[in-house]
Amino acid sequence: MKRLPIACRTLLVAFLSLCAISSVAAATAKILVTGATILTVKPGAEEPFVGYIAIGDDGKIAAIGAGAPPAGLAAQQTVDGTGKIIIPGFISAHSHIWQSAFRGLAPNDWVRNWVTVTRSQSNQGSAEDFYWFTLHGCLDHVRHGITSAFNFTQGNRDPAYQENQLKAEIDSGLRVVHAFARSSSGLGAVPLPPDVVRKQFLDFLNFSKTYQDSPFLLKVGVAGSANTKESVAIDRSLVKEFGLVNQTHYLEFPLDTESQRSQFRFFVEADAVGPTLYFGHFIHTDDAMLETVGKAGGGMSWNPLSNGRLASGLPDIPRYLRFGVKIGMGVDGQASADIADPFENMRMGLYGIRAKYQSGTILRPIDVLRFHTLGSATVMNVADKVGSLEVGKYGDFLIIDPASVDRAPVYDPVATLVFACNTQNLEAVYIGGELVSSFCKLTKADFANVQRETHARVNKIRATTPVAPSAP
Repeated sequence: MKRLPIACRTLLVAFLSLCAISSVAAATAKILVTGATILTVKPGAEEPFVGYIAIGDDGKIAAIGAGAPPAGLAAQQTVDGTGKIIIPGFISAHSHIWQSAFRGLAPNDWVRNWVTVTRSQSNQGSAEDFYWFTLHGCLDHVRHGITSAFNFTQGNRDPAYQENQLKAEIDSGLRVVHAFARSSSGLGAVPLPPDVVRKQFLDFLNFSKTYQDSPFLLKVGVAGSANTKESVAIDRSLVKEFGLVNQTHYLEFPLDTESQRSQFRFFVEADAVGPTLYFGHFIHTDDAMLETVGKAGGGMSWNPLSNGRLASGLPDIPRYLRFGVKIGMGVDGQASADIADPFENMRMGLYGIRAKYQSGTILRPIDVLRFHTLGSATVMNVADKVGSLEVGKYGDFLIIDPASVDRAPVYDPVATLVFACNTQNLEAVYIGGELVSSFCKLTKADFANVQRETHARVNKIRATTPVAPSAP
């Protein structure tokens, strides 16, 4: 088939663009924001522009561009964004959402004993408790500007635990990759036989069909295990058979690193390394691992707040990038990072790397912003739906007002956003074009009731079960 001449193709593209704008105008957008400084974070785009964004009735971005909106672009609601910054909603590539019920435990421990201490409390929770713990954590993510997350669930032989956590995710309005956790996924647990893991997963997958059309369930994933060759192999088989994404905690603990590194062969032998696998933390690596992961199109979630709190270490992100490893960012659990705050997460990570290299150019503000948005969406395998402001993607965006708590005149919007702003500047969180939070106050959820339920349930556990001791 002969290709059209370049001039004809250009005219065709222009015509189709006009048709798209006309269809938006005819349908009437749900919300139109004008006059804002917009950072799309889409591939190849780093410079902000002053313009508009419109979200259609389907909750997806219908139009976005520089300058004034096209004539005739009508909207049910128009918001003046003058002097404000719009970015995609933050995405946490690594979250244990139920942990918001257990902040502050094991304040001086490394991750392994921290798990023991935290689980001494959380393991006493019922399936119904985990509905409320998860709902509380999801809403806490939303009010901090996180609109999508990869959620490591709490595993249990009782399927109601997985089911209730999924229900809470959907009820919260946070978009999630729900990571199925086998019932013995904790540190030091005896691995389950592959047939038992498969049966647990298939039962959950059958239940999840109830929500397969929900826009809040982005994908089903696996909370992977690196414990044995067999556990890695069963994770890989599920990913391949059902089109999942697997995130595996790996190389977080700063001791016994050689023993941990020896497990990498399990992933290679299972042919698991690639775009559908990314590692959580992945701190204590070597060049051979990074080369393998980068060449295969794999990635990692960088979790600065948690890595600092638990003294896990600082991954050499510029080195990872040189090997082609894809980078997302996560706020981890609110019991390990204690606050689901992407602003603080970006700053801690950026400043740590700059201090390590003693260089102000080794990592830029736009880099960490991209990691916490499109980078996270990419490693989670959902970048076709979220992560950047592009027509056809979900209308999940933040309006940030640098003047609400004055951050001085804005010379560089990206620098002001990353260096100076925090949740006090987070004027609005939109998911699907719906306002869900303003200055950390939820607009659709009764957070006070969720808070009461969560606190009552945790206090009941505290009253009956002592907290495990910290390591000596």
